[in-house]
Amino acid sequence: MASATPSALVSSVEKTNGAKLSRLLIDGGTTVLRCIFDSCHPPGSLSASFTANYSTLNILLRKRILHRSQWDLLFPPSGAPPDSQTFDITLLFLLLTKICGLSPPHSGWHCKPPPSDSSLEANLARIKFYRNELYGHVTTTGIADPTFSTLWQEISAVLVALGLQQAEIDRLRAEYCGEQEFIVALLEWADTEEDIKSQLKEIRLAQTKVHQITSDVHKTQLQDHRAIRESNSRLEYIRQTQLEDHRTLQDSKAKLDEARRTQLEDSNAIQDTRSKVDEVCERLKTLKEEFQQNIDDLKGESKKQGDDEILRRLAKVDTLHDVRHHANRYLNGTRLSIFAEVERWLGDEGCSNRVMVISGNAGMGKSVISAVVCEKMLKAGRLLGSHFCKHNVARRRNPKVMLQSLACQLSDSLPEYKAALVDKLSRNLGDDINSMEVRDLFELLFEEPLCGINDPGITYLVVMDGLDESEYQGRNDLLDVISSYFKKLPLWIRFLITTRPELNIADRLKGLLPLRLEPSQEENMSDIHLCFKEKLTHLSQYGNREILLKELVAKSEGIMLYAHYLVDFLNKDVPTTHELMQSTLPAGISSVYQCYFERLEKNLREQLEIKEDQFLNFLGAVAVTYEPLPLGFVSKLLLSAGNSSSADQRKLRKAITCISNLLPIENECIHFFHKSIKDWLIDNSSYGHHSFSLVQTECHNILAQLCIDELDEMKRKGVRSALFSDTAKYALQHGVTHMLESNEDRWELNLEEVITKYVLDLELVYAKLCVNSSVASEDILRVQRQQHLMNSDSFDKCDRMIELKTLLLQLRKYNNMLTEFPQALFQTLLNDGGSTLSYEAMNLLETKFPEFSYMEYLHKND
Repeated sequence: MASATPSALVSSVEKTNGAKLSRLLIDGGTTVLRCIFDSCHPPGSLSASFTANYSTLNILLRKRILHRSQWDLLFPPSGAPPDSQTFDITLLFLLLTKICGLSPPHSGWHCKPPPSDSSLEANLARIKFYRNELYGHVTTTGIADPTFSTLWQEISAVLVALGLQQAEIDRLRAEYCGEQEFIVALLEWADTEEDIKSQLKEIRLAQTKVHQITSDVHKTQLQDHRAIRESNSRLEYIRQTQLEDHRTLQDSKAKLDEARRTQLEDSNAIQDTRSKVDEVCERLKTLKEEFQQNIDDLKGESKKQGDDEILRRLAKVDTLHDVRHHANRYLNGTRLSIFAEVERWLGDEGCSNRVMVISGNAGMGKSVISAVVCEKMLKAGRLLGSHFCKHNVARRRNPKVMLQSLACQLSDSLPEYKAALVDKLSRNLGDDINSMEVRDLFELLFEEPLCGINDPGITYLVVMDGLDESEYQGRNDLLDVISSYFKKLPLWIRFLITTRPELNIADRLKGLLPLRLEPSQEENMSDIHLCFKEKLTHLSQYGNREILLKELVAKSEGIMLYAHYLVDFLNKDVPTTHELMQSTLPAGISSVYQCYFERLEKNLREQLEIKEDQFLNFLGAVAVTYEPLPLGFVSKLLLSAGNSSSADQRKLRKAITCISNLLPIENECIHFFHKSIKDWLIDNSSYGHHSFSLVQTECHNILAQLCIDELDEMKRKGVRSALFSDTAKYALQHGVTHMLESNEDRWELNLEEVITKYVLDLELVYAKLCVNSSVASEDILRVQRQQHLMNSDSFDKCDRMIELKTLLLQLRKYNNMLTEFPQALFQTLLNDGGSTLSYEAMNLLETKFPEFSYMEYLHKND
């Protein structure tokens, strides 16, 4: 029967030799290479040394001589300084040969140098050679004694030459290695035990023999008692035998003493073994603690990932761009009293007013003030968050998005708040955040998490710019929350809010004692004077510069925005005389807008030969757009179907670009430079009637018709989410809103048509989900509010309104799934959409979306 093949993992003397050579070469070699490297590049200036050799190291990285993990040790991603203690022997050898000024030996870095070459470079090459020989081409870790002795002598000589102590090398060779030492002790112990057992057996035999002899003597004495005298010679023999027995006993005693000494030595050996076992147990305990720490770290990382996943449910807006954009327009030396008042308010820890409101008309520079305060607080480490409302971006004026974004920013700065927020959100995983009321959302995101947080000992600030622009879907729910519920938050968190002094806002916030920016204030006029003085340095050519500055300040009417327009006007179209400058400068912001739009109309009519009503339609569409208006709509308004060639498109862009400082074009869309432009066009109560005054409902009519055309064309061609144009996306998101806002007198007749064609049409609902998961639900809510305003009970009971409620329920119930998989809408309605919606979903799946998989109930009633 063949014997079993010995395991490759069984310990042996050869493998112990291999382990010792590994320690000698890796530990010893790494130590001496690090000492040589540290002498070339001291640890204190290691980062600077790597920066100085960056180009050399980068070339090695690109050639893949230096690996990414090694690169991260040289230039840690965390920004921490590099540490040579983390470099292994391979990285140290590479650095020594590349950036330490060493020249390769005659045999090169990759070959074993001849024995005659004892230079530093040759010894470094020998280290690399032995490392490659021992670990690059071996099939086993075992090394025979002759080879071990030769390699040990050669490697020891190299390490000693490079600075390693010979005594350390000798100590390593002489020591036992773990299991070998324990086995030797056990074998010695076993031998000693066998020896003791053998000696005890001999003693027992001797004792038995003595006992037998004594018995024989006793018998002899009894038998020979009567013949004592005649047996003297035999008695002498007996005495001799006793003496021998006595000597035997003495010998036995000596052997027992020897056995006791042996046992004592065995006891000492056992004690040493126990000590070493205790050391092994201690090492195992340390490894267990390290392993447990690693597990705890992994659990912590897993929890962090889970928390981040929960927070990703919240919308987040990056306002850093807004802060920089507005702060870049700030002129040093202006608005000093405003900033001082903010600092005083923040420094007053006993102040019960958690909200400071800065109120001012359009163009007073409120956004610039907000941005500068953000920069100051960010630098001081006291800014928790900021939000800049934008009148022409629906998402930025949505109060729910604002609250969610601020909550995300607070969680980035306050770990304790983040933990409390995650706990609250994890308890509300079944609720749709976006379907909650603003008051409930504020309670969930701020009031409840903040109530249990300890006072951090510092007053933090949250900045909210443009409260007047946060009206969303015809309501300003955020205004109610600010006026009624912000006062319930902790004293250490303050809110700076800017707004226009509109009547409804001023009335609700009057209890917060708003800080009012008045155009006629002396400091405001001084700031405008400073603006003209710093930015119009060429005014000296018109004579008395100070008189001109005062005239410009008077023309500005205290509006900082007008001052910027006037500076732009004078820097681009410089009048040649003082009289010409006086006659050409517009007076007040309204005159500025009048001049700009007259110029724009002239350019468009000359270059595109448009009519006046086309231009007014264009202005109307721009005035009421809920997002930056796509140029595709502008082309449809200003270019006829037979007059939309690429040349005409270029003319259109050129004509609009000439006034781009008022209506800038970004990302193929037209933006308003400032909300006051929109107000000037449609708010006659504030700016009076002028030649470009527009009726808001008529403006909505224009965009409603554009959206209807776009949606009808989309349905005719078929919905494909990957092919949505900018105009299609706009129509999907805002078309229904424009239809409802266009003419209230018509909706008793046409509301049901809007619902049927553009709200309940499942193909369009699917398209809306592809663009924005909340649009379809918001359209239903808008229609329901419109129907409530119309107070039509009969319509409320019709089938269409029942279908609206059913669709809204499904959209809210499966919001998270539909956000990620919009096509799941059809399966959802097929299951629970009622008879009409289920039939329409099935029809679409069979006719227009055959590529979508679905399951159908065969016996649904069962």
